Amino acid sequence: MTKLQSFIIFFNVDSDYQFCFIQLTKNKAKERRKGKMINTEKYLKGLKAGIGMGIAYIPFGLTVGLIAKNNGMYTIVTAAMSFGIYAGGSEAMLLKMVYVQHSTAIEVIISVLMINLRYLLLNLLIFRQLKNGTKLFEKILVGVGLTDETITYAIIKEENSPWYIIGLNTIPYLCYAGSSVLGSLFGNMIPEVFRASLSFILYSIYFSLLVMSLQKLPKFFEVVIYVIAAKLAFMYLPILNKVSSGWAMILIMIGSSLIYAVRHRKDEVKENE
Repeated sequence: MTKLQSFIIFFNVDSDYQFCFIQLTKNKAKERRKGKMINTEKYLKGLKAGIGMGIAYIPFGLTVGLIAKNNGMYTIVTAAMSFGIYAGGSEAMLLKMVYVQHSTAIEVIISVLMINLRYLLLNLLIFRQLKNGTKLFEKILVGVGLTDETITYAIIKEENSPWYIIGLNTIPYLCYAGSSVLGSLFGNMIPEVFRASLSFILYSIYFSLLVMSLQKLPKFFEVVIYVIAAKLAFMYLPILNKVSSGWAMILIMIGSSLIYAVRHRKDEVKENE
């Protein structure tokens, strides 16, 4: 074999290798573009699905912003609270405990942690539903925006795309946090009769969520009975009525949950089997 023939063979092999490498790079780039297009489509579908929930969050956000304003909280602090915490129930509890009950910092922290502890389990449930290969930052974006309603919707739809759920979370987040800022800024311009009704929305939302939860899981009505009984005990029994409202709430939540768990431990094991 001459040097020229050797060079031609080497050049052809090298050219084939370069062609394969270029083709592989093009295919990967095409797959990435296709993946981004699918993610964008899923995100937009999620945005559309979240519009209804976002609109429903506006009165709640206005109420929280108005309550914060009436209790002397600056609008910038309300904005930081709503955009940072993004948990209407926790924020309402925080406002009540700080400005009405004058609870200590440790009572407020423990109560907020307790009321949001359910999201640890709910996030794990959603993460198990996500498709294989979901990246860590996508899981973080999914987790920080979840609410009871968006979690329920995503589970019912059996949606496994993280970008669909991120889109689903976006509109409710912006509507709630934005309306709480508007409630803080312009809440005092709302007529008194409407302000009173807005304050009542907070309690009606809690009650409706409780009713919906009991409709799906009627067995937990037993926990409601425990909570009511414990609350009456802390209100009227001689020693217990000396306990502060913040600690009473913490003890009621922990105690009622533990009693139910102990009573129905065997039943839960059988259901899982």
